[in-house]
Amino acid sequence: MRLIFSAMFFTAIFMPGTSGLSAQDTERGEKLFRRCAVCHTVDEGGAKKIGPNLFDVVGRDIATKEGFRYSKALLGLSGSWTDEALNQYLLSPRTYARGTKMAFAGLRKTQDRADLIAWLKLQAPAAATTDKKPITPPAENPDLALLAEGTGRIETYDGCASCHSIKLVVQQGMNRAEWLETIEWMVDEQGMDLLEDDLNELIAGYLATHYGRDRPNFPK
Repeated sequence: MRLIFSAMFFTAIFMPGTSGLSAQDTERGEKLFRRCAVCHTVDEGGAKKIGPNLFDVVGRDIATKEGFRYSKALLGLSGSWTDEALNQYLLSPRTYARGTKMAFAGLRKTQDRADLIAWLKLQAPAAATTDKKPITPPAENPDLALLAEGTGRIETYDGCASCHSIKLVVQQGMNRAEWLETIEWMVDEQGMDLLEDDLNELIAGYLATHYGRDRPNFPK
């Protein structure tokens, strides 16, 4: 099973304006940043991690943080991190900067992105300059739209889509135990980051429930 899976699965691996939204909640933005804190610091003078320090990032020219080695995808972008640029990047980093090494799948909710950007503006010596155009809520990420509604849908997307094709994920037709074994194998043998046990269970349960071979969502 795992040999078949590896052959198939790993072939596919690799605000200025916010006036159109409700008021931004910077406390929520701070909580949302916890997802980013795995790879980024945000304190003034903070060290780089997997990603660059994000202090005073709003309004900064793209890919210019001194001391950080950026991917060609980001170095190929022009302009600065305006609200709108951050909004589009946070929606889907891989779409905005094709070829980026950033593994984060994105924030699909417009309000979440607005709250996070509002909080990032506070992490600066002075308020960043912003545009006045409202953000137009984008359509749902097409890859996320492939996944059936259900408990664990977002976690499955965030856990899988950063490296794998969702179309291929849902074609595997494995049960819960097989998914847990496969996740363990990917961590041990393929270098995938270790997931928390409850997240493993949630993702395996979601995929087995909605995309097992005997399930109606399994591609025919």
